[in-house]
Amino acid sequence: MSAPRAIIQMLTTGSRIVYRAFGDAYKQAMANSAAAQTAAGNMKATADGDRMTRASGITVEESTKILNIEDANSKEELSSKFGHLFDANDPKKGGSIYLQSKVIRARERIEMHWAQEKLKAEQELAEKEKEKTEAPSDGSDKQQ
Repeated sequence: MSAPRAIIQMLTTGSRIVYRAFGDAYKQAMANSAAAQTAAGNMKATADGDRMTRASGITVEESTKILNIEDANSKEELSSKFGHLFDANDPKKGGSIYLQSKVIRARERIEMHWAQEKLKAEQELAEKEKEKTEAPSDGSDKQQ
């Protein structure tokens, strides 16, 4: 076999391999994209349009599982579990910075939940006060 023919055959074979690799990579990227869209749809349905969940990327339920707490409204339990898990995953002590960041994000999400609940309660209280001040008088309060 002559040298030019061997070189052409190697280039042809190499280009086929590269073409197939790019084709497979494209197919995998499309599959990953479809899976990500499905997961995003599931998260949206689970979060029920919660802006805080979309902003943080984690739900309150996930946060309680990460921190191993039962009640998201228990500040004492959150504080103790957070402190323990944060220290246990300290990279200086051989822990994982990834897990430590997950613990931090879980605590932040629960704190967002508390702030959201507090804001809702304040808004409801303000609405009740506004309704009381705007309630029309029925005439029974008149002095005779």
